[in-house]
Amino acid sequence: MARTSRTLLALTTALGTAAATIALTATSANAATSTASTACNPALVAPTGSLIGRLWRNSGGEKSVYGCPTGKEIGLVSPRGSYQNFQYGKIVWSPNIGPYALVRAYHTRGKVVFRWSDTGRDWDFFNVRFSWNGRPFKQVKVARETPWSGAFSLDAHCDLERCHRVSHGRQTSTYAFHVQGCDRGTFKSDCGPWSNRVTISVTTPRS
Repeated sequence: MARTSRTLLALTTALGTAAATIALTATSANAATSTASTACNPALVAPTGSLIGRLWRNSGGEKSVYGCPTGKEIGLVSPRGSYQNFQYGKIVWSPNIGPYALVRAYHTRGKVVFRWSDTGRDWDFFNVRFSWNGRPFKQVKVARETPWSGAFSLDAHCDLERCHRVSHGRQTSTYAFHVQGCDRGTFKSDCGPWSNRVTISVTTPRS
């Protein structure tokens, strides 16, 4: 009888230890999740109804190519729209090319990437204008990814013809982009309005 009691006591102790271990593990996991979810300043995250906020969250939030927001979403009157700055880029709402249109630029893996989506109607191709370090805008024709979206990229600190890389210290390049959709015509292309401009600065260590 005594042996049975000791066996039951040992089993109860083992089960209690296992339960405590599981509870501790779950608590640690919850703490890790909470830390990860609050990596960005919650006061700067755009609300659920924001198109910019929705794109950011759908792209992966703080783990996305944009990183955490560095300021709140700012509304624009002229041209109408809004924008928000992030660690690695900027997202702009540009309703003049479509009620849900978003244009954005970001820096990743040595590239400066400009993207656009939800342009309001389908287009055969897109024109992109970009400026590097205040130089005159250049225009390029870009094939569509879908009838409503596309992308264009450059090597950091470069335009289509030249690059500027310093041999020491850090360097900063500023880019400005905007886009318009176009349809092919018999004699000339029929194009829509230009989007709001997206401007970002890219700072990297020396090459």
